Amino acid sequence: MNKKNADLFVDLPSALLQGQLAFLLRHGAMWFWGNFFAASLFVFLHWLEGEQPVLLAALWYVAIVALGGWRWVFGQSFAPTPAYAHTPDSVRAFGRRYLIYSTLLSALWGVSGVILFSTQVLVQATHVLLLVAAVIAAMPVLALSSVGLYLQIGVVLSPVTINLLWSSQPAQQALAVATLLLGILLVMTSRFVTHLLNDLRKTQLQMQEQAHTDPVTQIPNRRFFDAIFKTEWRRAARDSNTLSLLMVDVDHFKRYNDKHGHHEGDKCLQRIAQSMKTVTRRASDVVARHGGEEFAILLPNTELEDAVKLAEVLRKNVEELRIPHADGALPRIVTVSIGVACCAPSRLGESQQPDAAVVYPAMLLNSADRALYRAKRNGRNQVAKEQCGQSMLILPVAPVAVTTHAA
Repeated sequence: MNKKNADLFVDLPSALLQGQLAFLLRHGAMWFWGNFFAASLFVFLHWLEGEQPVLLAALWYVAIVALGGWRWVFGQSFAPTPAYAHTPDSVRAFGRRYLIYSTLLSALWGVSGVILFSTQVLVQATHVLLLVAAVIAAMPVLALSSVGLYLQIGVVLSPVTINLLWSSQPAQQALAVATLLLGILLVMTSRFVTHLLNDLRKTQLQMQEQAHTDPVTQIPNRRFFDAIFKTEWRRAARDSNTLSLLMVDVDHFKRYNDKHGHHEGDKCLQRIAQSMKTVTRRASDVVARHGGEEFAILLPNTELEDAVKLAEVLRKNVEELRIPHADGALPRIVTVSIGVACCAPSRLGESQQPDAAVVYPAMLLNSADRALYRAKRNGRNQVAKEQCGQSMLILPVAPVAVTTHAA
């Protein structure tokens, strides 16, 4: 979801949003205990004052602690497991729920400015300071949404400010003005921090893109492929889907470089990379430069025969580019050889069963490599396939101990 007004999020890539959430939840215990001690101090002051109903203060205190604890426990469920990797949609959904819980917690602090409003100026001043502390504690929400933080400031400080302004005592009205000024100062500070965070995020994005992009072809590099391969493998295992892999090698590319020069070699790779991108149109498909003149194409939820058809389309597209190759095979144009493999990853727990056929990630890579080698050995400019798991490991059955009892 990219619409800011729909979920109150700044337009963050899911990877960065996941990092921001991880930071928030890593300090979840600190946010909980901060709210706990602030609420305890507030209730203690009202108990000393003796003006407010004890039951009302106790109910408010229990609600603050319960909601803060619930938010903390909820945050612990964000950590990915070997059987589950977060998708961009799940990261945003989790962030929205975390923001809702934070806003409800801030609303409880705001409600205290009405139901636990004191008539003593000293207690009121302490109350305002605790509310400002609650707003400052909500500042990390900026990592998710600047609009969300403005909402926190409003729901926390507005009720007590209105109550103080409504009072006829000059001291309370002066405190109301001070609270209003503090709120404005917090908004201005948050805007400054928002701009600073946006600049940092842009720098993060640029560095991340540089780290994950091949400088020659401008497609994902081997590092990005390795990371996404692990994620897609776990997802395929979780959803019981297949995962196909194409290994693409440019035929006689060393000869091409020697004959035409490295500059022309880079241009050749760029044209082939763009041709691959036109063939893989799904958002989940990944095209990456695997190294040298070799490319990898990852196709989630794709059967072997469908992957072979796509590989043949890709082979023909490269052939139709008619890139001259003065030292290549007839008809003296650049061609590619493609190895195709498909796996159905083992689900978590299957490997614990006796005689279970265990499918490892390396099997998919090895099967695609073997298919590519066969395509090159058989004359190049062709597609070869291999079903992953033809040489799968079979876990031995542990012998069952038999005990006999003497009569």
